[in-house]
Amino acid sequence: MTILSIDGRKFRLGDLTSEGSSWSVLVDEKKVTAEILEQTPTATLIRTGGRVFRIALERRGVSDSYAVELNGRPVIVRLEEEMPFAPASGLGAVEGPALVTSPMAGKIASVKTLIGASVEEGQALIVLEAMKMENEIASPKKGIVKEIYVQQGTLAKPGDKLVLVE
Repeated sequence: MTILSIDGRKFRLGDLTSEGSSWSVLVDEKKVTAEILEQTPTATLIRTGGRVFRIALERRGVSDSYAVELNGRPVIVRLEEEMPFAPASGLGAVEGPALVTSPMAGKIASVKTLIGASVEEGQALIVLEAMKMENEIASPKKGIVKEIYVQQGTLAKPGDKLVLVE
């Protein structure tokens, strides 16, 4: 799935469809429709949600980063591919204790396990809120939760210890 980042806020994008001058896309599981009113080489006028917007777009280098002007206000836009969770299994299975660390900065929205709990590979252990999106952090292996290093409401940085599974 594609992630659209606008000035640091992230949105999950679904498939883009068009019918004439109207375009529809799922944004965080909600359908958004935009009608193209006018298109020039330097800008596009669209109507969505009863409002009209002028969008000027310029690609930055060869990356997936764009300089965008929205009604004259500059915003930074990036397109990213969401990395799906691929639980370890078969030859790549995790041997021994597995230290689960935070993949990004965020706030611990909830702890989904307890010390001593038996967990399955791929089971959610922690829910980490980052940029208004909730990300489930899953167990890389089947085992027993030996340590929990965070609690709900605490902040985590990339690489911070979250849970130890043996």
